[in-house]
Amino acid sequence: MRLLHFFLLFLLIGSARFAQAQNAAPPVKRPLLLSVFQQSAQLPFSGDMFVVLHPGLDVGTEFYYNKNPRRQWFQTAKLGVWNHHYVQTGIQLYSEAGYRHLFWQGLGAELRIGAGYLHSIPGTEYFELQNGAYVSKSRFGRPQFMGSAAAGVSYTLPNSLRFSLDYQFFLQMPFINKYVPMAPGTALHLGLAWPLKTGF
Repeated sequence: MRLLHFFLLFLLIGSARFAQAQNAAPPVKRPLLLSVFQQSAQLPFSGDMFVVLHPGLDVGTEFYYNKNPRRQWFQTAKLGVWNHHYVQTGIQLYSEAGYRHLFWQGLGAELRIGAGYLHSIPGTEYFELQNGAYVSKSRFGRPQFMGSAAAGVSYTLPNSLRFSLDYQFFLQMPFINKYVPMAPGTALHLGLAWPLKTGF
């Protein structure tokens, strides 16, 4: 429950800052963010991410704190899901604060840091020892906290359609109480940002 309170506070602060920014700047085109990604349970750059396929999908949007088209301060709101075969399925609801710099002819780079809620659903049936017998446990899953950091490159077309390649690192916690407090994960995202409309 404390994790949920922390995430709601994170979103509330971001929403308040976004409202202040909207008062100071005209509306901009809000994009629909879509990405497919490969997830791997490893530290950044510590091995081959593609030994086994662990697919994922992200959808969301972003809010802008300024109106400079070349130097963008923004915040995302995302919902994602990924499957790590035989281990778990993760459902993520999170937000990121980020900075994007457009360098030349639509080419850009960005950094983001975020936090949110992660719901972990076990990939196999599991049991617990009770009164000398093993009892099957519910596979509904358990609530957890996630923290993330990401870096990416992008290319934006004149119509504001943006393609991106992002490398994300996140921590899932607590993974196993008193045994594995944090589980690392990396994800390589291939993304698309589609401008929806003005003032959304």
